[in-house]
Amino acid sequence: KIFGLLESEDILNTINSIKKLGIRIIKRKNYYEVFGNGGAFSDPTERLDFGNSGTGIRLMMGLLSTRNINATLVGDSSLSSRPMLRVIDPLKGMNAIIQHNNGFLPVKINSNNFFSIPIKHKLLIGSAQVKSAILLAGTFVQGSTEIIEEIPSRDHTERLLRFLGANIIVKKKSGKNNIKLISPTILTSKDFYIPGDFSSASFLIVAALLIENSRITIKNVGLNFFRIGLLDALKKMNGKIFIKNKRYVNMELVGDIEVSHSELNGIKLEKCFSTRLIDEYPILFVAASFAKGKSEFFGLEELKFKESNRIETMETALKEAGVIVKSENDWVQITGKKNQIGGNFVLTKKDHRIAMSMLVFGLVSEKPVSIDDFDTIKTSFPNFKDLFAEVGAKIEFFQE
Repeated sequence: KIFGLLESEDILNTINSIKKLGIRIIKRKNYYEVFGNGGAFSDPTERLDFGNSGTGIRLMMGLLSTRNINATLVGDSSLSSRPMLRVIDPLKGMNAIIQHNNGFLPVKINSNNFFSIPIKHKLLIGSAQVKSAILLAGTFVQGSTEIIEEIPSRDHTERLLRFLGANIIVKKKSGKNNIKLISPTILTSKDFYIPGDFSSASFLIVAALLIENSRITIKNVGLNFFRIGLLDALKKMNGKIFIKNKRYVNMELVGDIEVSHSELNGIKLEKCFSTRLIDEYPILFVAASFAKGKSEFFGLEELKFKESNRIETMETALKEAGVIVKSENDWVQITGKKNQIGGNFVLTKKDHRIAMSMLVFGLVSEKPVSIDDFDTIKTSFPNFKDLFAEVGAKIEFFQE
C-alpha cells in the first residue's frame, strides 16, 4: 500500500506504464495498492509513454533492461529532446540490448535472454537518475553491482532498496560514495507513507520569505539531506526558516518547515551545492532577484539538460521582468533589489519549474507576471493553484 502519493502527471504516466507491464495497481480511497509479480513483467502490447517524466523513463530503462522484456519507451516533445546516453551506456555495459534515436527517445529495450552481468561504474556527474537506473538493473543480476560516485547525489533509491530488504552497502571515503548491491535478492513488499515533496514546498517557502507579513508552516515534508540544499542556501541569505517535529518514516527524514518573511541578502554558491538543489535553482533565482546585493551561482551545467535550458530560460524571463542577470557557461549572477518591476509574459518552454517560479515572482513584483502554459505545472504539482489560493495568492486565467 502506498499512502500520500502525489497524483501528478509524471506519477500517473508512470503508473499507466507499470500497468502495461502486467502489474496490477488499484486506487483505493486514500491509498494505492500494488500487487507485485516477484520481479516478473509481461511484454507490453503498446508503447510506454512517460509524458514529461525524465525520472520515470530513466528508472524504467534500468528496471527493464535486465528482465527479458521487449518494450518501447517514449515521452513528450520536451522529454524527447533530453539526452539518454548517460543512462543507456552503463546499461549496455550490463549486456542490455537497447536501441535509441542517436541518444534520444524513443528507446527500445530488447530481451537479452537473461545474459545480464554486473558492472563497476564510475559516475563522474552527480546524477541520482543514472545511479538509480543502474541499481534497479542490478537487482536482477547475479553478482555485485558497484557504483563509485565522484559527486554524491540524492539517495532515495538506496534507502528504498534497503527498506525492502536488498543487500546494499554504502561506504563514504574522501567525499565519494562507494555503493555495492549484491544480488540476487528478494525484495519484500511493505507499506509506504510518502512525505510531502520538498521541491513542491520550495515555491511556498520562497513566497513566504518574500511577501511581507507572511508566516506559514508546511507539515510532513521530506527532508532528505540531498534534497534540502535550498534551505541551507536561503538560511545563508538570512531566511527565517525553522525545522520542527523531525522523525524518520520509511528510512527517510521528515519534518515540518516554518517560514517567516525575511529581508534576504545576496549569496555566493559554489559548485558543491549543485546536486543538493539542482531542481530548485529556478526558484532560488527568484529569491536572489529580491535579495539585497549580488548573488553568484557556480556549477550549473546540468541545468542545460532539464525540461528546458533553465539557465537560458530563467535569464530571459528575469531580464524581461527587469532583473539584472548575467550568465556564462555554468555561472549565473543576479543583482537583486527589494522592488522588481515584473509585468512580463513568460515563455515557459513547457518547463513546470519555470512556470511556478515566475508565478511566485509575480506575487512579489510591482506588476503581475503572466505565463504561456499553466497546464505544464500538472507535471509535478497539480494542486499548485489551490494551495497558493489557501495562503492568499491570486492566480487568474485569461484568454489572449
